[in-house]
Amino acid sequence: MTVIVNKHIFQPLAAVTLASASTLAQAVPFEGSMLEEIVITASRSQQRIFDSPASLSVIDRELLDRSTAYTLGEILRDIPGLQVTDSGQAGSQRIRLRGEESRRSAILVNSQEITDHFEVGTPLSLDPSMVERVEVIRGSGSVLYGSKALSGVVNFLTRKGGTEPLQATVSGSYDTATEGYTGFASVYGNLDGFEYRLAYSNSDHDDRQTPQGEVENTSFDNSNAYLYAGKSFGDSLFEYIYEDYESSSHIFVEEEVKTTFPLTDFYLETPKRDRERHSMFFSREIDEDWLQSVKLNGFYQETDRLFYTRTELVWYQRDIHSDSKLETTGALLQLDSDRFEGHHVIVGLQYLDDSVDQSRHVDTLSWTPPIATTGVEVIKDKASIETWALFVQDEWSITDRTTLTAGLRQYRVDPDLEETNRESLTAGSLDDDDELIAALGLVYDYSDGVRLRANFSQGYVYPSLMQLATGAYAGSRYVNPAAELDPETSDNYELGLRLQSGGLVLDTAVFYSDSRDYIHHLPCTTEDACPGRRDRLYQNVGKSRAHGIETFLQYVIADTALMPYASLTWLKRRNEYADFSTWDSGVPDFSGRIGVRWQGPLFTLPQLWTDIYVRGETSSEVTEPGSSRTVVESRSSWNTLNLAAGLEFGGQQQYQLGLELRNLTDESYVASGENLYGRERSASVKLSMDF
Repeated sequence: MTVIVNKHIFQPLAAVTLASASTLAQAVPFEGSMLEEIVITASRSQQRIFDSPASLSVIDRELLDRSTAYTLGEILRDIPGLQVTDSGQAGSQRIRLRGEESRRSAILVNSQEITDHFEVGTPLSLDPSMVERVEVIRGSGSVLYGSKALSGVVNFLTRKGGTEPLQATVSGSYDTATEGYTGFASVYGNLDGFEYRLAYSNSDHDDRQTPQGEVENTSFDNSNAYLYAGKSFGDSLFEYIYEDYESSSHIFVEEEVKTTFPLTDFYLETPKRDRERHSMFFSREIDEDWLQSVKLNGFYQETDRLFYTRTELVWYQRDIHSDSKLETTGALLQLDSDRFEGHHVIVGLQYLDDSVDQSRHVDTLSWTPPIATTGVEVIKDKASIETWALFVQDEWSITDRTTLTAGLRQYRVDPDLEETNRESLTAGSLDDDDELIAALGLVYDYSDGVRLRANFSQGYVYPSLMQLATGAYAGSRYVNPAAELDPETSDNYELGLRLQSGGLVLDTAVFYSDSRDYIHHLPCTTEDACPGRRDRLYQNVGKSRAHGIETFLQYVIADTALMPYASLTWLKRRNEYADFSTWDSGVPDFSGRIGVRWQGPLFTLPQLWTDIYVRGETSSEVTEPGSSRTVVESRSSWNTLNLAAGLEFGGQQQYQLGLELRNLTDESYVASGENLYGRERSASVKLSMDF
């Protein structure tokens, strides 16, 4: 569907909406609390946010339905401690938690990991309309969720069946900043206990319009097919989920990067980044003395990636076509027991196998033969990592008011470079690793409306196949792998307070993290014996210390249903390398969102909602070792004024219309962690219909 919104109506429309929100007499009072949400990610079993020792945020179905955003990253970006990164790709966003790089965050779909072995981390390859809710853990989740959960976990739980034999949803959205659309359709239902859902989405967006003008090479498109089938047999539940995500994206490169000596031009494109996944789930409630439940799941996933690079230097031109396939097989067995009074124990055994098969066609045209040789080189590599892990967690009610949660995880990681035709590498087994990590959490029930919490957790990230075995091209340079790399590890500490009283909700945490053995690529030295004169090499070169405060606060003003709220982060992060240390780690000191929401009836309309808010952050910079520039990245402080509104209508309120007006002051900015200018003053609209 195509809906065009004229920019000139922004200000009067905003004024009418705000006036309505503040003067309606029949406002609906706020009911319930976000802290009463039941989550599964923090402990792999059902638990209220209010009672969890972890730092948690939830995006529920209502918020997902009302949002007009066309990516999950846009929906998540206001969670405290979370940054969205784009790596120059508007349609392929990634997540950073507490300032850590994206590859140190675990991305899950239905509690199963989505693996990725490239430098910039796992992209969010799922359409928002497929998602029922999102659960985010900030702070290490490595004990329960394994390698890559060093900084936290983002778990996307997809939609399943319905309540009637046949139901359907159709929606369409349009965004003026990209002249882009997203269409979605789903058929679902419940036939005598057999639940099903079949869904499909398609999205196509042109280059982004910003206050600086059109940003070239920011167009993208994607499609997402989804199938769910589930059936209960007594106390047992069998489920099958199929996902197919296909995407294509241009990649923006800053002009400064293109013209930094010796570069004269630089072009990137990802014509294909597809993910196909088959998942099976089985659970059974047993309720015997020693065992209460058994959960078993397994999956197989293929990720196909085409990547094109054209690099022009003062000495030569090089075209690189990379074609890689990542195959992942995983399985998990989990047993839950309440055998001992006051204890809830889970024991799990997890298996994961990643295999990368990659070929790169490198076409070089040189006009200075001593620097590079003209011709075509075909590089082929095949590598794998097999991981076994055994974990146990005990949730112990020490007293009526105090709960202690303790967990351990033992890793066994075995990598292998199976094939390579690169002369500088030798096929064979790489260094394996055994690691034991722990987590400890304490929750004190101070009163019915107050919880105090403290926790300690260790993080663990094993090097990727790119870092260990296959290497990567970074612009005009080749980054050589290093088989002897150590895993990245961390220690994380938190103190938190949760409070809910009347219309007031407060969830805040103070945290400190100490991370070690960071992997980074530096220019090769003579001792490294790299084959190329301008090569780089992956090395364990850094560590960091970070501390900060994350706060979510909301209050419902009695008899008005007006809800002021704030989601704020203060974060300081110091990166330390062999030769220097710096606070310039790309993380702003302050960031967040402050706004006012309202929800209630309007005249004959049974449900209307509005949300006016300011989003922003302070300035940030990035400095790194081995760079030709003193400051690799610099971002100025910024803030934007935004308005969201929507209504439900129809006899059964089966129709929903949402409108978001973004960057009303037409602020020119680039968010920290991103390469792209933010969108100009623009609008997005979404219409959904349920049948």
